[in-house]
Amino acid sequence: MPDEIETMKNRLKEINNELDKLMQEVKELKVQREQVIYELSKIKAPKVKVDEEEIKRLEDILKKLDDELQTKVLKPDEERRIFERIKETEKRLNSLRSVKSSLDKSQELRKRLNEIKKRLRELHEVIEPLLKEKENLKNEIQKQIILKKLRQYKEKEKEKGYSINLKFEKINKSEVKEAIKRKLENGEPVSLEELKVLYDERQ
Repeated sequence: MPDEIETMKNRLKEINNELDKLMQEVKELKVQREQVIYELSKIKAPKVKVDEEEIKRLEDILKKLDDELQTKVLKPDEERRIFERIKETEKRLNSLRSVKSSLDKSQELRKRLNEIKKRLRELHEVIEPLLKEKENLKNEIQKQIILKKLRQYKEKEKEKGYSINLKFEKINKSEVKEAIKRKLENGEPVSLEELKVLYDERQ
C-alpha cells in the first residue's frame, strides 16, 4: 500500500504543474487583452452603422460613369462633368469605406475581447478549486507528518521500555489541549510532549 503522505505529495505536484500551465495562459491572455484594448482606443469609428446599400449604389454609379467614358464619344464639357462626378463619388465612397473598415475592425476587436474575457472566466473557474485543493493538501500533509512523527516517537519510547513523564499531570487536560491547538493554529512550535497530550487519546 503506497504511503499516504507520498500519495498526497504526488497529487500536490500534479496540481502545481497544472496551475503553472493555467496561470501561464492567464498571463498571456491578460497581455492580449491589454493589446486589444489599446488597439480599440486608437480606432475612431462612429457609433452609427454604415449603409452598405449606399456603398453599393455609389459603386454602381462609378461603374456606369466609367463605362460612359470608355464607350461614348463625349464633348469636352460632358467629359469634364463626368470626371467631376467620378471625383465626388469616389470621395464619398472612400469615406464610407473607411468608416466601414473602422467599424469592422472595431467589431472584430470587441469580439476578440469578449472571447478573452470568457476564457479568463473559464480559467478562473478551474483555478479556484485547484487552489483550494492545494491548500487543503498542504494542511493535511503537514498534519499527517506530525502524526507520523508522533507515532514513530511513541514506538521508540515503547521499545526503550519507559513512558514519557508529562509535566502537565495537575492541569486540566482539556485546557491544555485547547492551548496546544491554539499554538498549532498560530504556527507556534509544539513539543513532542504537547503533541502526545493532544493526540494520545485519539490513537
